[in-house]
Amino acid sequence: MKQAAAWYQLSADKGYAPAQYRLASMYEKGNGVDHDLAKAKQYYEQAANQGNASAMHNLAVLYASGTAGSQDYDSAASWFSRAADLGVSDSQFNLAILYARGNGVKQDLQESYKWFAIAAKSGDKDAAQKRDEVANAMKPADLEGARAKVDLWKAQQADPKTNGTDIPDEWTTGKGVNTASIDMKKAIRNIQAILNKNGFDAGTPDGAMGDKTVAALKSFQKSVGLPADGRVTDQVVKELLARNK
Repeated sequence: MKQAAAWYQLSADKGYAPAQYRLASMYEKGNGVDHDLAKAKQYYEQAANQGNASAMHNLAVLYASGTAGSQDYDSAASWFSRAADLGVSDSQFNLAILYARGNGVKQDLQESYKWFAIAAKSGDKDAAQKRDEVANAMKPADLEGARAKVDLWKAQQADPKTNGTDIPDEWTTGKGVNTASIDMKKAIRNIQAILNKNGFDAGTPDGAMGDKTVAALKSFQKSVGLPADGRVTDQVVKELLARNK
C-alpha cells in the first residue's frame, strides 16, 4: 500500500485528478499512509475542482460531517449539488435531505422530492421511501411541479479525463503492477523526467523501462546508497519524490 501511495503521489503532483481522488481516499482511511483528514480534504478538493464527481461527493461529506474541520452545510450543499448533477446517487440522496431540512440551502420540499425521486430511479429503496414521505407532506400542485422537474432532469456528462477509472486496482490491492498499463506509463514518464532533471540520463520520457532508463535508475540508486538493481521500490520512489520539489 505504501508503494501504491507513492505512485498516486507522483501522478497527483502532476495534476491527475483520478490519482488525487485515490490518494485522498487513502489519507481518509489511513491505507498506506498516515490517517490525515486535512490532506484527504486537500486532495479531494483538488480533484473535485477539476470535475471528479466521486471527489465532489466525498468532499461534501467531510464538510457536512465536520470531521475535517468546522461543519459547513453551505459548502456541503454546493458540492453535493455538483455531484448530483453528474449522476452520483448518494449525493442526490444527501442533497434531498439538506433540502428537506433547510441545511445549507433554503428548505424546499419540491427540490427534496426531486432528488429523492431521481436517486430512487437508480434502485435506492431508502430514497424511494423518503420520496413518498416527502410527497405526503406536499400540496397536490407542488407535488405535480416536483414530478415535472424529475421528468425533465438529465444527468450532466462527466469529463472522462478527470473521472477515469483506468488507474490499476493493483495499486490499491498490493498485487503485482502491470507496467504496460497507460497509467503506469505516465508514472514511469514522471520517473524519467525526475531522473533527467537530476542529471541521470533516462532518455526521452516515453513511459517505457528501456535499457537507458534502467541504467539511469541504477546510477541514481547507487548515488543515494540503495541497491543498484534498476527496480522501482518504495524507497526509490521516496528518494525520487524528495528530488522533485
